Amino acid sequence: MEGIQARPHVQGDASSLGVEFTSEKLTDAPGLLSLRAVMDALGVGAALDALGKKVSGKYRPSAMVEQWLSVLWYGGGCMDHLEQLEARGVRELFGWSAVADPTTYGRWLRRAGDEMAEQVEEVMREAVSVRWGVVGVPKEVMLIFDPTVSVRYGLNQAGAEVGYNPRKRGRPSHHPMLGFLDTGDCVSVRWRAGNENCAAGIDKELPRTVAWLRAQGVERITVRLDKGFFSREMVKLLQSQKVEFVLKMQESNTLQQFKGRFERYLHDPRLMVSEGEWAGVRMLCVREWEDPQAGELALGHVVLKKQATVLTNIPGIDAVEAWRLYNQGAVVEERIKELGQLGVGKTAVDDLGGNRLLWSMGGLAYELLHFLRTVGLPEPWRKAQVKSLRNWLIRMPAKLVRHARRLCVKLV
Repeated sequence: MEGIQARPHVQGDASSLGVEFTSEKLTDAPGLLSLRAVMDALGVGAALDALGKKVSGKYRPSAMVEQWLSVLWYGGGCMDHLEQLEARGVRELFGWSAVADPTTYGRWLRRAGDEMAEQVEEVMREAVSVRWGVVGVPKEVMLIFDPTVSVRYGLNQAGAEVGYNPRKRGRPSHHPMLGFLDTGDCVSVRWRAGNENCAAGIDKELPRTVAWLRAQGVERITVRLDKGFFSREMVKLLQSQKVEFVLKMQESNTLQQFKGRFERYLHDPRLMVSEGEWAGVRMLCVREWEDPQAGELALGHVVLKKQATVLTNIPGIDAVEAWRLYNQGAVVEERIKELGQLGVGKTAVDDLGGNRLLWSMGGLAYELLHFLRTVGLPEPWRKAQVKSLRNWLIRMPAKLVRHARRLCVKLV
């Protein structure tokens, strides 16, 4: 096709359009340069090479991690998408000599495994620390642990077991647990097999994360956990860490006897509240109700919503305040949704350590993107989700031009 004919009936420029072809390299991922600048400024590559020096292989650990992060940022999520880094000009943008093929990358995941995952998670937390050095260390934070489910359909994903799976009952899955702060930072990633219960591993992740937060200078920590973590042992663990907490209680019949008498809430007559004690902490319950409608017999009240019960050790807080404080932690669902937009958990390999490393790199990809939007972008973009950043920032058209032995990126 040599061109497009003129359109005289069009109001405006009616001239024809010429169509030409070029051998110059085009790319639709120049926005990744901003993320590369963040990584270079934080020294992520040097840190990964130093921490992962025991992992052998043709490629440096920093190159392997960078390539997977680029796949996630660009919009991929499986090993076959590594080849697109070469086709879309990403290799030139990052300066790699080559992009690892899927087979080589899978072997590296199995070889690096748990050891490299620990180093990646350490770098992730260091990125949080550096971000706080710019925006300021928060005096108080809410620490939220929440599990998520990654459904598996193949037969060769290590750790894919039948367990808790609310969307695809009976299907094998992975059941990782994530730790976020109300500041939007990811501070903990714990990969787990599909048959692990909701609270598995919290006895290690909670003390380590609390100690790290206090080392950063955080003075007040409030831990928020849903009913999947509810147990007497969990209450003891929270008390041993000397943190404030709001833990949702399971509404079993045997626990109702510990609740006190329900009374109308003074500030909102639609609510009824009660206070009791269980395992040495306060048990606060809230439920909503309404009076009978006009013309009906006054035989009681109609409950509109299921009651919610929260265990807490926060002094002076009433039932409704505790309920609202717990609901503030629901923001973690948005953070997990952003991980899904990044493609984290979309693929898995036949190795336990390799699967853990994939999730750890996913956490690092999220945290570096969060660093960019909160530190390097103007105000309207600081709350933008991953899909918006990808569409409007990462995937912009550009041309790669080599001039005087130097590669230049020409943006629109």
